Amino acid sequence: MTSTEASGPDKLSPGRRTAIEQAIKKVAWQHLKAPDAETALAFYATDAVVAADGRLYSSFETFAEQARDFYRTLREVHVAAWDEMRVEVLSEYAAVLTATVRWSSTDTADVRTDLAGVWTAVWVRGPGGWRICSRHESFTTAT
Repeated sequence: MTSTEASGPDKLSPGRRTAIEQAIKKVAWQHLKAPDAETALAFYATDAVVAADGRLYSSFETFAEQARDFYRTLREVHVAAWDEMRVEVLSEYAAVLTATVRWSSTDTADVRTDLAGVWTAVWVRGPGGWRICSRHESFTTAT
């Protein structure tokens, strides 16, 4: 498809729309199950915008440093699960995933953290595959 051709969601066949939805869900699961910071960060565009729990990171690198710190102290992940996942296909090259998520882990200080929340990401497809260009999450302590 050339850049002058329409590529909006109304121009996609139902089969193509379903294929994009499934691709986004698959890459989101791969991202959630990333075993380390560098693997998790590889799912982002290098200039991604990230907001989390009331904080808008000043740059992607600032977020990446925080993610690396988090993974350095991570000892064990007990639960990393998307529950409800909704994909809005915007075009052949863009989609939005909104999902509920559960996360439970223990850090190197033996502190267990159980979280539940919502997570939204705008995914764009380029030569390297699907990447997150914008992401927001909001967690609360799971009860």
